[in-house]
Amino acid sequence: MNKKIMIITLIGVFAVLSTFGCGKKADTGSDEIQESDAVSEEIQETVAEEEKESTEIVADENDGFVRLTEGENEFTDAVYEYAKELDVMKEGEFASYLVDFDDDGKNEAFVLRGHKDEEDDSRWYSSTVWFVNENLEVEQLFGWYSPNVTYFSEEEFKEVEGSKCFYLSGYDVFDKNNFCYMYMLKNDSIVDVTDDINGKNQPFESKYTEEELAEMTPQQLFDAFCAGEIQAEFADIDGKTGYIDTRDWGWSEDDMNDYQKVMEPYDLDNDGELEYIIDTMYGMMCFDCKNGKVIMFADGNGTASFSRYITYEDATWIVYQDTTHEGRCTYQLYKFDGDLQIVDSMNLYWNEDDNGNRTYYHNDEEVSEDEYNEYYKKIFGGSPL
Repeated sequence: MNKKIMIITLIGVFAVLSTFGCGKKADTGSDEIQESDAVSEEIQETVAEEEKESTEIVADENDGFVRLTEGENEFTDAVYEYAKELDVMKEGEFASYLVDFDDDGKNEAFVLRGHKDEEDDSRWYSSTVWFVNENLEVEQLFGWYSPNVTYFSEEEFKEVEGSKCFYLSGYDVFDKNNFCYMYMLKNDSIVDVTDDINGKNQPFESKYTEEELAEMTPQQLFDAFCAGEIQAEFADIDGKTGYIDTRDWGWSEDDMNDYQKVMEPYDLDNDGELEYIIDTMYGMMCFDCKNGKVIMFADGNGTASFSRYITYEDATWIVYQDTTHEGRCTYQLYKFDGDLQIVDSMNLYWNEDDNGNRTYYHNDEEVSEDEYNEYYKKIFGGSPL
């Protein structure tokens, strides 16, 4: 039914009904009142049928696609609380793709922060993307921020291999590249399944046997790893373990989002032997190469955990620092031994309240600003940030 016709019809019916309240008071038992009740019921049924029909049309038109919804909601509120100290929150507006991965009637969301493309309203600029589950728990999908990336205002959301899959696609204006990431919800966590679906996650096959690896020098092991011929084990400071390889790594300085560079070796674990370093956009990755294995024991993890090394009190310390976010500045330092065990650690940091007042800490104990500056000068040299 045409909505305009329905509205005019409703106005006419209500006008007729209103005459029962004018002039002589109607008898509550009259046929007129019974007739009005019947008309009222008919109107309610018509409205209900119209709403049902409208809902079915919307569902049919958007089957397999999700449109970007501009404005704030409970998911954008969760992202704001999660990332309110980031510079990206100072400008732009929120928009979100609402999805329901597990068909339980409760939405999840992919949230953007930015603005609509002024020349093409089918695109939306956003420097990064967050995923928010139905419990309003937030996860940032990318560790980088780029103002040159646009996402499409309508994305695919359909079943793939028996599970719902969200396609996050867009265009990098600076690199002039199209991209598409595919996400599924597994064990209540969002998972990038792009390589799985595209068949890229094939089992790694080492080019060398264990006997051949055992005969290699540290430099030969590291070179084989960089060439994508063997994997490296990793065990980071958070206890995560696994394997990495360099088959899909970029080694060009032209792409800072996918850039690695081999640096000069250095004794990073204080055992008198050289370890190997690969520089990335988030600092260094540290590798110990011996006994037929390559082990990565430290690496940077985003702008909130940029990694480097320093020499302090005649020992090498691995530093994880966060110096780029408003309202805080943090240095966490670790000293390793030859068995890649952490034998000492310390921290130095300050936090800022809403009024701009800073509180300073050394090894989690509150100190004065002057004491903080002295610790900084002693550990790093120079003046603190």
